[in-house]
Amino acid sequence: MNTPGPGGERGLRADPLGDLPTDFEVFYTRENSGYLRYAQQRLRHREDAQDAVQNAGATLYKNWRRALASADPQAFAFKIVKDAVVDVLRERRRTERKRLRVIAQRRPDTSQDELNELAELDALDWAMDELARAAPVQADVVRLRQAGLSYHDIGRSLGIAHTTARTYYSLGRRHLEYLLEHPEDDGGAEA
Repeated sequence: MNTPGPGGERGLRADPLGDLPTDFEVFYTRENSGYLRYAQQRLRHREDAQDAVQNAGATLYKNWRRALASADPQAFAFKIVKDAVVDVLRERRRTERKRLRVIAQRRPDTSQDELNELAELDALDWAMDELARAAPVQADVVRLRQAGLSYHDIGRSLGIAHTTARTYYSLGRRHLEYLLEHPEDDGGAEA
């Protein structure tokens, strides 16, 4: 990035989305790798991430005119990707619940503690889920930043200023650190 020297003029583009391609294939090809990184970071399995991004691509293709007509097509597209990832997570939870029911039916002597151990998530997943419940935008910023996106790209994807993205990342990281250090507080809720 070139910073103008003293007396230099800072040029702001009138339309920050001016370089947005109107052709779906060009847009999707350009954005696909970022979507895949986000989905993979959130889902932790490449195949699931690819499925989610592919489903999002199909949905975006069907709604491409609506995306272009929206105030921020990149935010519109990211919302579709985010929803596709949530759909995969929901399906996983349904499958896990079914699996636990089958285990309970096959082994009636299975204790509740054993079932709880099977269903537990690791500490980071739990903390990210708690952060997503308490501050969903902060959780999205943290996930996108961990996926390697710049603050400018995160801001465009979520429809917020890049400085806000930087602040939310800092706040989200602090919240995660607190949750990991104090898991007994159950998400920071104090009596």
